[in-house]
Amino acid sequence: MKLRPSSIPLLAALLLASCAACRPDEGERLVVVANAAPAAIALLGRGAGSLPVVLAQANGVALPFILDTGTGLTQLRTSFAASLGLRVDPERSTHITGMGGTSRMPNALLRDLQIGRRVFRNLSVPVAPGGEQVERIAGIIGADLLRRGALEIDLPASRVALHDSPSCLAAPPPWPGAEEIPVELRLEGLPIITIHLNDRPVRALVDTGAVRTVLRRDRIADFGIPASALTAPPAGTIFGTGTGNAAFHLHQGARLRLGERTQATLPIVLAPLPPTLPVDVLLGQDMLGPRRLWLSYAGQRLYLAPSSARP
Repeated sequence: MKLRPSSIPLLAALLLASCAACRPDEGERLVVVANAAPAAIALLGRGAGSLPVVLAQANGVALPFILDTGTGLTQLRTSFAASLGLRVDPERSTHITGMGGTSRMPNALLRDLQIGRRVFRNLSVPVAPGGEQVERIAGIIGADLLRRGALEIDLPASRVALHDSPSCLAAPPPWPGAEEIPVELRLEGLPIITIHLNDRPVRALVDTGAVRTVLRRDRIADFGIPASALTAPPAGTIFGTGTGNAAFHLHQGARLRLGERTQATLPIVLAPLPPTLPVDVLLGQDMLGPRRLWLSYAGQRLYLAPSSARP
């Protein structure tokens, strides 16, 4: 392949950037507008963790969105799509599989969606009613848009940042002490890792949009959880993407370990998961939220470290 003279300086700059280390001041810090879902806390308790909710601009209007690594597609909530006056896409709709099964959702035409400096134009996005956060969250930013760079989340320090520079895309985080965990990326961009639940390995979806960690309820015996955990009255209703929901139970004292150093004992949700989901655990914010997270889509690595927030 022949290069035109004007292409050589650009190529050289990109090669130099890819060899350089990712600096601590790299990345674009987003505005964190909410750290918790009040309805979820009321239902599941103060230990439910926090959600990465940031400001994004939809057709020029600043609205709160969840950064959700556990969802493949960016979505808008029904009420916010209506408030923006969006037109229905006559050519597209989307099948969304959630806790209660698969639903066919209409798509809306969005002129532009801006997350920090990233601008996505002429989008056709599914419109779904949502669950616990429907009254105050405009939608979710899914893996289809997040996977364009590396994602940093440190909610105790109120820091969420997107990393788009070539030196950071596939690099480890520019802070010491992080544990590196290999990631398998599905075609939809969903990040899957192997964790240990009650000392047994299991595939888990890294799900920053899930308040609690969820175990597929028909697998509880494989992890030493007695069948009696499902005989008590349900603890409540769990919502996912789409229109579905499902009753869930809580199991106290589950032992979770990520890598060699990140571990905790906490309650987990026992609920049905979609049969098409290739994992048995959704790893939620009760485990991820107190920590500093760096998800490198290009490098297929998850890095975890203690939060940088001062005690």
